[in-house]
Amino acid sequence: MMKYEATVTAIGDFVLPFMQTRESVILFNKDVPYEYENMVVAHTKGELSADIVPGDRLTLADRSYTVTAVGDEAMKTLRANGHCTIVFTGKDAVELPGQIMVKGDGVPRFMVGDVIRFE
Repeated sequence: MMKYEATVTAIGDFVLPFMQTRESVILFNKDVPYEYENMVVAHTKGELSADIVPGDRLTLADRSYTVTAVGDEAMKTLRANGHCTIVFTGKDAVELPGQIMVKGDGVPRFMVGDVIRFE
């Protein structure tokens, strides 16, 4: 069952270095506040049809990941403004409440037009 889907619309200048040093990416719908736009992957507005839970699958472009942990705030912020931080370390506990931890295919390369899908 598809729980959330959005399409990448912009990639901030600091996204790649952030992904390389922290193995994470910050998502925000296309109404991202100006002060954050260089730090995030912006995307179309998506509808969260059900909460994302450990064991769910995340597909980013052509890469696939398994959700290992979900922070207490992640569903609220994803629902409200498409915002969460995806961490690619595969840990079974989050470090911050807005994080979604995943394991799988390494850190992805994002391009405008890529699809972000949780199912």
